[in-house]
Amino acid sequence: MLFSFFRPDDALVRELRVAIACHRPTVLHQLLASHGSRAFANALADLSGRVIAEALPMLVAAEALQVLKHLPHAARRRLHEAQDAGYRDAFGGALALPASPLVRVR
Repeated sequence: MLFSFFRPDDALVRELRVAIACHRPTVLHQLLASHGSRAFANALADLSGRVIAEALPMLVAAEALQVLKHLPHAARRRLHEAQDAGYRDAFGGALALPASPLVRVR
């Protein structure tokens, strides 16, 4: 059976990846509203810390806090490792690559 390993939340993960890659905050708001903060956080947990760090600033601060509240511990750890490596989230400033001269700009 071809689709026996398809999980329903795989579609949400794919939609999140596309919305984040295309920098579409409106789509992220719609996904969060339609799926709820718990499902949204669980879908983000399948992504890298860098991608999570890119997604959270696209949300309103209250929404981002709700998602963070439901984000699994391992995903939070990856998020903090990405931030420590030079990425910054909505609460700390702009995102930048570690080698970028914009790392310390607020």
